[in-house]
Amino acid sequence: MKTILLKLLLFIVIIVTLITVMVLLSDYLINKRKDKVLKLSPDRYLVFAGNSTVECAVEDRLIDHSINVAQAGEAYLYSFAKIKALLDQNEHIRTVFIGYSYADLLFEKEETWLLSDYFMVEKVQYYHYILDRQEKAFLLKSNPIAYLRGVIKSIVKSLETVARSFAADFNRNSIPNFGGYKRLVRDKLNEDPGFEGGRDEIVDPSTNQIKYLRMISKLCHQKSVDLVLFNPPKHKSYYENVDPGIKQLWLDVRRSLPADSLLDMSAFPMPDSCYGDFSHINYRGARMFSEYLNELMWVK
Repeated sequence: MKTILLKLLLFIVIIVTLITVMVLLSDYLINKRKDKVLKLSPDRYLVFAGNSTVECAVEDRLIDHSINVAQAGEAYLYSFAKIKALLDQNEHIRTVFIGYSYADLLFEKEETWLLSDYFMVEKVQYYHYILDRQEKAFLLKSNPIAYLRGVIKSIVKSLETVARSFAADFNRNSIPNFGGYKRLVRDKLNEDPGFEGGRDEIVDPSTNQIKYLRMISKLCHQKSVDLVLFNPPKHKSYYENVDPGIKQLWLDVRRSLPADSLLDMSAFPMPDSCYGDFSHINYRGARMFSEYLNELMWVK
C-alpha cells in the first residue's frame, strides 16, 4: 500500500512539474513575441474596449483608424490588462474608448464576469500572459480551480499565438484572442428576458469594477492617452427605465473621473429592427451606428 501511495505521489509531482514548466515556457515564448503579437499598424490609433455592448456596436472597419478589442463578459480587470499591454507596445495610440454602460458597475457583473467559473476560465486562457502578479493573485484567491483550469488552457492558446506570429501574412490590424467586432445576427426584442438595471433593484456596487475602471483612467493619463467613457446605444425601453440608484452610481463614478470624457450614445435613435435585444444592437444597428460615429469623430 505504501509503495502504491509513493508511486501515486511521484506521478502527481511529475504531472504538476510538467504543467508548471509548460505554463512558464508558453508565457515566456509569447512574451518574447509581444512586439509582434500586440503591434498595431501606425494608422490604428483609436481603441474600442469593453464588453459585449461595445463588441456588437462598433464595426471598426467602418470607423477610420480604429480597432475594436471588446469581448463579451469582459470585466474591467481584463480590459485594464489589455489596454496596458496595447499602450506599452503602441505609442501611437491616441484615444481609448472604454465601454461604460449603466449596469457595468454593479456587483452582479463582478460575480459573473470576474468570479464565475465560465468567464474566469475563458479570460485567463486568453490573457494570462498579460496579467500582472496582482491580478493573478486576486484571481487565484477568488476562484482557484477555475483560475488553474484557465492557466492550463492558456498553454495551448499562447503556443498557437506564437506560431501564428511567425506567419508572413500576420494581421497587424487585429490581436489574436483579444476580441473584436461581433456581427450579431438576431432580432429578439420580444424574446429578451429583460434589461439589466430595472427599477426597484438593489444597487450593490462592484468594488473591483470601479477600482479597475479608475486604474484604466490613471493608466491612460500616465501615457498621455485620451480616455472616453463610452455608453453604446440601448433600446428605448432600456435607457428610459434604468433604476435611479443605478443611474446615480453611474453618474457619480463618472464625476470622480473629471479628466475623462463621456460619450453617452444610449439614446441614439434606431428602429427596433436594429436591436438584437434591449441592450445590444445587431449588425443592422452596428452599421448605422458605426457610420454615424465615424462622421462624428472626423467632422471638421
